[in-house]
Amino acid sequence: MAKPNSKDTFKDYCLRQLGAPVIEVNVDDDQLDDRVDEALQYYQEYHTDATERFFLKHKVTGSKLAFTGLSGSFEVGETVTGGTSGAKAVIEKIDGAALIYKNLNDEDVSFQANETLTGGDSGATATLTVITIGDIENRYIPMNDLIQQVVQVMPIRDSVSSNDMFDVRYQIHLHDLYNLGFMGSLAEYVISMQYLDMLDKVVDSDSKQIGFEKHKNQLKIFMDWDEELSVDDYIVVECYRIIDPDTYTDVYNDYYLKKYATALIKKQWGQNLLKFEGMQMPGGVTFNGRQIYDDAIADIEKLEEEMRLNWEAPVDFYSG
Repeated sequence: MAKPNSKDTFKDYCLRQLGAPVIEVNVDDDQLDDRVDEALQYYQEYHTDATERFFLKHKVTGSKLAFTGLSGSFEVGETVTGGTSGAKAVIEKIDGAALIYKNLNDEDVSFQANETLTGGDSGATATLTVITIGDIENRYIPMNDLIQQVVQVMPIRDSVSSNDMFDVRYQIHLHDLYNLGFMGSLAEYVISMQYLDMLDKVVDSDSKQIGFEKHKNQLKIFMDWDEELSVDDYIVVECYRIIDPDTYTDVYNDYYLKKYATALIKKQWGQNLLKFEGMQMPGGVTFNGRQIYDDAIADIEKLEEEMRLNWEAPVDFYSG
């Protein structure tokens, strides 16, 4: 049995399952593509084998002001002002012919294209050409289409506090020493760990409230972006990512996916033939699209029930 390893070989496999080329399967190529894409979407939404746990590393970007006609030299740390808009921002970084800043001094006043930029300390001037809003000003980070679910944002900590002996976390866990050499101490240890975890959340929590908007491909993180992050810092996100079938072609050989896609194509085939139901052809042969359609519906219902019972990941429960 041939193993499909691409979308084209996958479609050929499904058609052979329905009788092709011995039997003509009356499905248009566009309809065939639609049903395969629909099967993949359902498979990726519910099947545990379709996604993988992944830690996404994202480099935080600042807003960029591209300019031309520079007179003088801008300086990092100075405030640049827009001549027309009056917008102001502190320069965090100079990247060639562009100024990078974290956020506007006044969020209600934005820079405008083609206005003159003036450095507050250097007196340098330039003409603003292109404005690119960064992550810190947007208050979200972009996500790609393969991200299916976001679990959490890993703790954002500075380089000192996690190693400083005066850090709250360090002091809380400093005396976290237990003797587990005798029976009966394990319960006390577990209770103590739960209590310390509660203190960590109440006193010095690093957990972030997040909002993942899948259809916008945006991950909103509700925090003080200006205080907690700088340009070129990294954010690590724990998430679940779709295994791209174009990269990992073994996905097309998944047993369930082949069965489900074949059932969807069979349903399309029967639906196309319903128009000719009862029509008699020369020789007394009649179309039986209704039977093909009904059989496909039964197959789909059975496969979707199998998916939800056997292959869907357990629902996460939260308490608090």
